This record gives sequence, C-alpha cells and structure tokens, in this order.
Amino acid sequence: MVDQSHKKKIPQMPHIGKLYQDFIRKKRYPQVWVAKYMGKNESVVTRYRHRPSLQCYLLWELSHILKHNFFLDLAAQLPSNFTTHAPDPTLALQERVKELEEEVNTLRIQKETLEGILKK
Repeated sequence: MVDQSHKKKIPQMPHIGKLYQDFIRKKRYPQVWVAKYMGKNESVVTRYRHRPSLQCYLLWELSHILKHNFFLDLAAQLPSNFTTHAPDPTLALQERVKELEEEVNTLRIQKETLEGILKK
C-alpha cells in the first residue's frame, strides 16, 4: 500500500449552483428569461441552482447570457499563489501609473524652473 500521508487535503469545491442562484436572486433575473436565452425549458435551468457542479460549457453560456464572469468567481476562491496563463489585469493600470509618475516629474521640473525664473 502506498503511503498517502504526505498528500495535502484539497478543499471542497464551491457549490456552482449556489453561485448561480445567488447571482440571479441578487440581480432579480427571472428563470424564464435565462431559459429563453439558453433555448431550454425553465425547469431545466431552475435545476442548475441545485447542482453542486455544472459543465464548463453551461457555465460559459450562463456567463455570456448574464454578462457575469462565474469563472472569475471560482478563481477568486483559489489560493493567490496558484499559477495561471491569464494576463495580469493590472498591467494596463501599472503602465498608466508609470506614465502619470513621469508626467508629474516633468511638471515638477517645469514648476521649479518657472519658480527659479520668477525669483530673478
């Protein structure tokens, strides 16, 4: 028998149906509306709320129909030290901060120059 005492316990997966249910209740989306856009019977879509997991294609469809990123909701529950191939959403902001810092430096130099001219 293989010793498995070194294995880490994997946390329980979030209940996907509850994520979906909480979202549609908060936004007050009627099940009939979601079902219509999915081309499914309302009872089928209603059962999604009770399922602990959903296939990726269903979650993908629901994300597009409801314009909500359920995948990001799931990803947010994973440890921050996990790797990803997703682009860093803060890169654009970091670039903008860098541009603004350079602009502030330029303006500071211009201000000091003008103050020096005015003192003469």
